[in-house]
Amino acid sequence: MDPIERTKGSSLMVAAAILAGCGSPEPLGTAAERAVAGDQGSAREPSPAGDIWIHVASGGRDRAALLHVPSSLQNKKKRAPLVLDFHHFNGTPEREAALSGLSALADERRLLVAYPAGIGGSWNAGQCCGQAWQDGVDDVGFTRDLIDAISAEHSVDPSRIFVTGMSNGALMAHRLGCELADRIAAIAPIAGVLHVPPETCEPVRPISVLHVHGTADSVIPYGGGLGEVPVPVPGSLEFISVAQSLAVWRERDGCADVSHRTHAHGDTTCRAWSICADEVEVEHCAVEGGGHTWPGGGDLPSVFGPKSETFHASERLLDFFEEHPM
Repeated sequence: MDPIERTKGSSLMVAAAILAGCGSPEPLGTAAERAVAGDQGSAREPSPAGDIWIHVASGGRDRAALLHVPSSLQNKKKRAPLVLDFHHFNGTPEREAALSGLSALADERRLLVAYPAGIGGSWNAGQCCGQAWQDGVDDVGFTRDLIDAISAEHSVDPSRIFVTGMSNGALMAHRLGCELADRIAAIAPIAGVLHVPPETCEPVRPISVLHVHGTADSVIPYGGGLGEVPVPVPGSLEFISVAQSLAVWRERDGCADVSHRTHAHGDTTCRAWSICADEVEVEHCAVEGGGHTWPGGGDLPSVFGPKSETFHASERLLDFFEEHPM
């Protein structure tokens, strides 16, 4: 039986280290609060290459993100894709960059990658988490403002703006799929389910979704239920299942109830629902026995469970994004 057909995920060891980690450091850099001037494909001053901090005024706060600009894009007028990668709870942009490894892949594929910084190391993903949820931070508005700020300084292709993230960042990716589909072409949550009330998820258009999840994840259980965390986390830690999340997206995207296998290697099997409205697609990659990790990515403490070494989520999600522009 395929993992997606399960109703209950296996339980693993209690997650600890990251949830007890430090908050996001004060970013450095200059503000990117200029108005967009002219066509995004027009001539502009050369952009700095490498990793640069940008600040954005949003919701009455000074928000920040770490932006990776490949040297191959420094002097190019051609519009490039932009990927936003949201960190886990108590994470930082730097840790997320190390975890996903997207910057090196961005150099190869000529795309921009931004790693936003959450308030208190957290994202208001709807029903949790942390300070961002407690304070009612408008992280959807921040994402919109961040896209505008990056587009003001770089040649961003507005039809190829994508979102990924892990854990709390994956919950945020789902929320953005619901509320920012006018700006985002596709989302790829890693180890996180839809965490807004399903009836409130009303994207303005069908949106492609790639969901990657370990079947033995105990922090955000594959089969749904109460997540196992060692410290109090403000917000609800009662999660719907992966199957329920996918069902919501298939309904929103008008997908036929038929899927096909797209990948079967090592510990990972992927299935896709491809007969959907507006040629979008919903795909799920289930990592058999995988924990609360980024498959093929950086290492996390062993308490989070096994990490796949045969499936590389970052490579797959970039392929998925390339296949699904707006």
